[in-house]
Amino acid sequence: MAETTNTLFTDRDQLTRLLRFLETDVGIGPGNEAKKQPSVPIHGRRSLALDDVTNSNLQGSSLSPPLIAKRMQTFYVDSWPSIVVKRGETVLFPSTGSPRKSTNNLGGSPINLDTAIELRTVVNGSAMHPFSKEWQKSTLEFYCLESLFPFGIQTSKCGARGLALCVQGFLLKHLIFDREYKSSVLQGVGALQPNAFERRRALCGAICEILWQAGDRKRCCVCLKQEEACFGPDYRYRPDTITEKLNLYEFKKFEDLQNFIKRNLEEYQKENGNGCILFLYSLVLSRTIQKVREDLKAKQDSKVRLLCDMEEPTQSLVNLVLTGRATPYLHNGELLYDDRGQLLPHPVHGVRTRGQVGFLFWDKGEDPEKRTEVGSMLKTPRNPVWVTRVNGQFGLLFSLNPDLVSDWRVENKFTMWYYTGLLSQVKPTVLSIETRIGRPRPKTGLARREEENKIPPLENCIMTKWYGADVKWNGTQPFV
Repeated sequence: MAETTNTLFTDRDQLTRLLRFLETDVGIGPGNEAKKQPSVPIHGRRSLALDDVTNSNLQGSSLSPPLIAKRMQTFYVDSWPSIVVKRGETVLFPSTGSPRKSTNNLGGSPINLDTAIELRTVVNGSAMHPFSKEWQKSTLEFYCLESLFPFGIQTSKCGARGLALCVQGFLLKHLIFDREYKSSVLQGVGALQPNAFERRRALCGAICEILWQAGDRKRCCVCLKQEEACFGPDYRYRPDTITEKLNLYEFKKFEDLQNFIKRNLEEYQKENGNGCILFLYSLVLSRTIQKVREDLKAKQDSKVRLLCDMEEPTQSLVNLVLTGRATPYLHNGELLYDDRGQLLPHPVHGVRTRGQVGFLFWDKGEDPEKRTEVGSMLKTPRNPVWVTRVNGQFGLLFSLNPDLVSDWRVENKFTMWYYTGLLSQVKPTVLSIETRIGRPRPKTGLARREEENKIPPLENCIMTKWYGADVKWNGTQPFV
């Protein structure tokens, strides 16, 4: 009986040692006792050698070290806290090489419900009216470098085309006249063949100048879109997948604005990225909604807005881009008296300063005796670039000679380019204009009226600036 008991204890001890070996990798044999695996503290991005911990835990012990090879083991934390760098009142974030899919990591402040309602109301007239699909697809994307218009922004036949061409005007100003460096190769027609860096720099400069001008050169606001909505549903607001996802970024230094636009320019250019809508919202918030209402002479519950019923830009929106003020008038300064010489109850504010980019207007449906007159502040801008609106269609006239708006002798005979941004314009349109002799005028009134009816609308628009000018299309069939 005693021998049976000793055999059972021996078998039990061997089984216990086998289990301990499988658990702790300790050799089976006399003097090898089971020991616990040393616990290694977890540290963020630090590596610890197990043999160092084991030797420290086994000092003064008769136990032999485990029969395992020396190895290194690395432990990682799940996430790191975000790093925020502030320069004054502006929050800065490090740029990444790849375009961001979401602006959640950029900071800024999410838009609230009240601001979204006021923003949609001043732009569309109602928070229940969303943008059309054409507006949502419109961006500030360039033509390819191999095309005939590597300097141009692609546009389509929708309301966003007028806004894009206003930006195009400032882009040409930076591309032709405000270059960072001068080169004989890049002067004249060579300026219209930029590389990718040059046209990207010009677009960043155009966006920054327009927004900074709208904020009275003291501040501005930039809108970017994030993935999730910033507020929940409300009966006063109809979601459009854009306005409720805006993040707002305030800037009080022009250098900070430039750096931010350079890092996030893809948000205005990527396909189906709502680039024109984001720029329009940034423009309105840079001016502030209250000042836009004051410019429009609109009350809080008024239906006056920046887009008309067909979502075409109103004259107020064009003036907001070109001059920084959303006035609906084109005259210079302030009008105190009406056509009859009677004092107006309130002054009518027009264009106060000479713009960087000009504006020309012509509509064949107007009464010849009561045509819309554009003031000299827009007719003679600081740069020879004009946004045109001919019979409701937007276009762009520009010259490569900066003296055209400062030296009257250059106006005798000069060359201008006309750009529409549409795919239907298959080749550059170059116009030769001569004002010294002018076009021949018939002697009789009937022949004069017949001749005037044959004049293309674009030539009539040009003659609002240079009266009686003779325009040659140089082989291009007049299409405007």
